[in-house]
Amino acid sequence: MFDISWLNQSSSNVSKEALIRENEVLKQQIKELLTLDETGFFIELDSLLKAILKKALVLCKAESSFFSLSGKDPSELDVRISNLILEEKMEKIRVQFKKEYVRWQESENPLISIEDFILLPLVRRHRMLGVIGIKLTADAPENICEILPILASQAAASLESAILYERMFKRLLVLSNVFILGKEIVTNIDLQTLVDKFLSIARDGTDSEVACIFLVRENDENPYFTQVQVGDGVASFAPDSNNGFTDLIKTIRKEEKHQLIADLAGNEFENSESNKVSGLKLRDTIGLPLKPRDKFLGVIQVANKKGNASYRPEDLDLLKILGSQIAFVIQNADLFHNLQRAYIDTLSALTSAIDAKDSYTRGHSERVTDLSIKLAKEVGVDRADIEKIKLGGLLHDIGKIGIPEGILNKPGRLNDEEFKVIKSHPELGVRIMGKVEFLAGVVPIIKHHHERYDGKGYPDGLEGEKIPLLARVIAVVDTFDAMTTDRPYRKALSTEEALKEIHHCSGTQFDPGIAAIFIRMIRREKDQ
Repeated sequence: MFDISWLNQSSSNVSKEALIRENEVLKQQIKELLTLDETGFFIELDSLLKAILKKALVLCKAESSFFSLSGKDPSELDVRISNLILEEKMEKIRVQFKKEYVRWQESENPLISIEDFILLPLVRRHRMLGVIGIKLTADAPENICEILPILASQAAASLESAILYERMFKRLLVLSNVFILGKEIVTNIDLQTLVDKFLSIARDGTDSEVACIFLVRENDENPYFTQVQVGDGVASFAPDSNNGFTDLIKTIRKEEKHQLIADLAGNEFENSESNKVSGLKLRDTIGLPLKPRDKFLGVIQVANKKGNASYRPEDLDLLKILGSQIAFVIQNADLFHNLQRAYIDTLSALTSAIDAKDSYTRGHSERVTDLSIKLAKEVGVDRADIEKIKLGGLLHDIGKIGIPEGILNKPGRLNDEEFKVIKSHPELGVRIMGKVEFLAGVVPIIKHHHERYDGKGYPDGLEGEKIPLLARVIAVVDTFDAMTTDRPYRKALSTEEALKEIHHCSGTQFDPGIAAIFIRMIRREKDQ
């Protein structure tokens, strides 16, 4: 369907020297493809895009290139990175790609030829995540048509992981803010102040330009409290909009059901809804009824999803959590338990991402958490630290989300370079979790659970009681679970064999006091 025959032109009379050169090129290409998984180290999406595009340039010896991510309309190229391409040229490619996209949907061809560029659709589960565009030179390898689809497949897999991670981590940050705000509700009954914070979290969490709230009493026709917030915090409803209480909001009140409208243009609510905020035109929106315990309290609304994206189910889920908290402010009900559960569930989802990569350690974080709580109680840590242990056990290996699967699941011993990569996971975990204010007390566990009592551990080589107490607790349990679990390179040890090894390493690898308490605890439970 797409003409790429010009890529395969080659001479029929190939010299021995040419074959040798081609073989060397092929070796280099394979090396580049095999190291593409290194992109897993990049947590930020922009860094990943740059790394993938760099691989493409090295492989193809391209003259110029670009990287586009798919958004609400995959046929429109949302170019994130562009190298040596004039805007006029880029616009021609955009226009032609929009025409070719319909044909591509029918065939899912691995290569698309537009102008003098080759476009590589990055596809996962029959969905285009992005596009790499490259302009080849005369130095391009002759087998480029075989190499490019492999590159696209590898790049798509890395891109999908990065996009999922970015969404999940952003949700974690938002839920962290929600949970912290929940504490403030207990002592702060100033509705105006709290609503300002709620709307800010709603906007940030759903990537929206606008957030509104309308509070109504059962027998009143109009709201007794309304507020609208935009990016700079200054906003008002249009004079003729009935203070924002439009037909859409009235419908949500009447039906007591949420409304998610992907495009207001042509929708039945377009006339009253699009221009209700002064100085802004609303394009899309979510409206959610506030109705705890069968009592309708009002409506919360967000609008204008930022970027080339559409509202997703998780945006609605976040609004539901926020709606519950706003109802708490109004009714003075206790919602801490639900918020904490939502927060812990999100953390568990992050650890599940590790399990998905490392099948040999499935359930490891949960087992370490349960056993560490028991050991911490035996050691005599206070109640507040028990809560830290719960989160620390769950998240101690979160940094492994950035370690390539080929290293995590290697059946043999790791070489020095691979072990260096594995040793980076505590600091990578700090990079991930260190941004979450609520987890400040857990970060030392994540960072130091591989320190040794004799100072020969990593990442900082701390020794003795300079290692945080909770990290010393986790270290014993983490090692015990690793020893009693099948790994790619060995079978699991028995409980008694593992306890003997912990005793042997007491005072060198482990805190001797904690190791002794752990051994007694496990043997006591075994006897019981």
